[in-house]
Amino acid sequence: MKYNETKYRPLVQGAMKQMQIKLDNLAKPVKGLGRLEELADHLAGIYGTVDFNVKPRKCLVFAADNGVVKEGVSASPQKITAIQAVNMMKGHTAVAALAKAFDCDIQVYDLGINADLRSPLVEEHKISYSTKDMLVEPAMTCQEAMEALQFGFEMGIKAFEEGNQVIAVGELGMGNTTAASAIVAAALGKTGEEVAGRGSNISDERLKHKIDVINRSLARAGFTNRKINDALKILSEVGAYELGAMAGAILAAGAVHKPVLLDGFLSYSAALLANLIVPGITDYMIPTHKSKEHGSQIVLEALKLNPYIDIDMCVGEGSGAMMILPWLDGIKSVLDNMNTLQEMDFNFIP
Repeated sequence: MKYNETKYRPLVQGAMKQMQIKLDNLAKPVKGLGRLEELADHLAGIYGTVDFNVKPRKCLVFAADNGVVKEGVSASPQKITAIQAVNMMKGHTAVAALAKAFDCDIQVYDLGINADLRSPLVEEHKISYSTKDMLVEPAMTCQEAMEALQFGFEMGIKAFEEGNQVIAVGELGMGNTTAASAIVAAALGKTGEEVAGRGSNISDERLKHKIDVINRSLARAGFTNRKINDALKILSEVGAYELGAMAGAILAAGAVHKPVLLDGFLSYSAALLANLIVPGITDYMIPTHKSKEHGSQIVLEALKLNPYIDIDMCVGEGSGAMMILPWLDGIKSVLDNMNTLQEMDFNFIP
């Protein structure tokens, strides 16, 4: 199957209603579990049943370098991508540590790291050694953009075929908040000032420069003051391999009617691309946490997503997505272990 052949199925409303009836009939105040019940209803709509599993699960982390780092938009050196890709698979990065704590498998995929890792731990599908500098030329060819999308889609499908019931998406790549900001600006008709944040905790001066690079990149691509609806064109002109692959994995979740856990701002930009390719695919996205990155709220409002957690996280990697896993486990335990009102015979009169 191709990434753009995904058949969108709306949420199963009947299953969502059944879930709420089931929750209301548990020995607790009606709606007493708050947004945990909202999440349970959403999961029922995705799976099409009230009887689902949230294990096993897997975090797919796509890694690549970005040519725009040549323009001085990041405080971090490019070599970090290669170092952290291997370090992550050894279990020592933020997302790896959290994944271990919350019983989630993890795999890193190299789509364009500007180095030869020679590590059996990282799965390699190198499209190129880094994207091009989007300020002076398209970040990638249309063929490369399609390859990134298709690879992410295939890895998502593979994860579900392996038996995973939930996937999360993450990324590694110096300069990718600049690419993500440009993607958001292009898709929503915004400016660099509206969407760009500090990424790797850059200074005020570097942030001003980053915004200028984004605006000039948009102008080079002919995107200034325009809302672009062509995901492939956006990705090829101002995108990143890892963000394209994330969009592909999101589409895979929709294709098999399973949930995908978003992370923060970088995943939001991928979600925008996915929703341009298959409108309505947002139904399969679980917005886990509200990213600290500046443009996050603009994207979330555009996608009509309301994150469950806000703890000022901005690590990336997929780390924020891990924080919702205890919620999923909690939902499953509530459904499996709580008594019903009838079993308790409370004679509750509202």
